[in-house]
Amino acid sequence: MNRPMRRKDRLVSDFDEMVSIASRARQIIIGMVDDGQPYLVPLDFGYKVHDGILSFYCHSASQGRKIDLMKKNPHISFVLPHSFRIGLGNVPVMWTNAFESVMGEADVVFLEDFDEKLEATQLLMDRYDMGKIPESVYRTLNHMECYRMDVTSMTGKSNLTRQQRDNWGFVESLQRKINDPTVLLSTIRKDLEALGNPDSEEPESK
Repeated sequence: MNRPMRRKDRLVSDFDEMVSIASRARQIIIGMVDDGQPYLVPLDFGYKVHDGILSFYCHSASQGRKIDLMKKNPHISFVLPHSFRIGLGNVPVMWTNAFESVMGEADVVFLEDFDEKLEATQLLMDRYDMGKIPESVYRTLNHMECYRMDVTSMTGKSNLTRQQRDNWGFVESLQRKINDPTVLLSTIRKDLEALGNPDSEEPESK
């Protein structure tokens, strides 16, 4: 039984918003159980929404601990974290941690068909802007495990407004400014105020 989120003001329940948050995560972390002990693995991933179901796609060697565990119990948990530290030293009123995440449960389906493996691998390539699959990789697909994780339940959390989540790029830009000693403190202050105030104009992304 899922426990209700304590901070309901940070709950993200809209499906499209959760997919958007997932799309910005750099990796997916999957959780399994190995003889009563938790086992977590970070993975690169591709994703696709089909018939209202979000699916993640991964591949790996055909043997290993996670493969054995997923074949033994294909029901896994997952989290896609995305967080940036926005800060200026120890000045309390001038820092915050901007974050968004999606977590949930999914069922693993191992792909046997070559075309399905090809699609899964291409989704991974697309996810990281790596272009088309080289033909030299084709012959290795039959020696790899490609698998799809169909989400059965998920929830999102964020301390940003929907408008800020939809424009996550300015948060990344703000972090770069904070790390740049040539940027004036007054500029960063205005951007921080805009981050905390959804009615303010968005910070410049340059």
